[in-house]
Amino acid sequence: MVEASLEARKKTAFRMLDGIFNKGILIVIDETCSKNIIVHVSRSANDIKGIKAFEDYVKGFLEAFTDIHLHVDDLHAEGDTVDVHATFTATNITPFHGMPATKEEVTTAPVFFFKFGPDGKIVEHWQENLL
Repeated sequence: MVEASLEARKKTAFRMLDGIFNKGILIVIDETCSKNIIVHVSRSANDIKGIKAFEDYVKGFLEAFTDIHLHVDDLHAEGDTVDVHATFTATNITPFHGMPATKEEVTTAPVFFFKFGPDGKIVEHWQENLL
């Protein structure tokens, strides 16, 4: 039973990241995240609290970057947590959260951590080194 829930969590984490970054489908946030999600973003002074604030953050991100591709290199699940190691490429076309637009392609190796609630939805999310 535990293995099935670990696999389900991994699939949910992948579905959220793929839906947002590779497909630009924002409804995946509602499908995979708790309404009270807390998102910790590296280099940000404040956490993002609540699903609406997270959706607004993602919308701004998708407006600031084009040609986005996120490749999941590895997923690990243990207990209520999933970590994802990825390769991310995109072109920065407008300023975003204090970063000026470079008009150049960027490549990074972000790590995402997802904590899941009992209902199988993401309740807390950390993203490190996305940009």
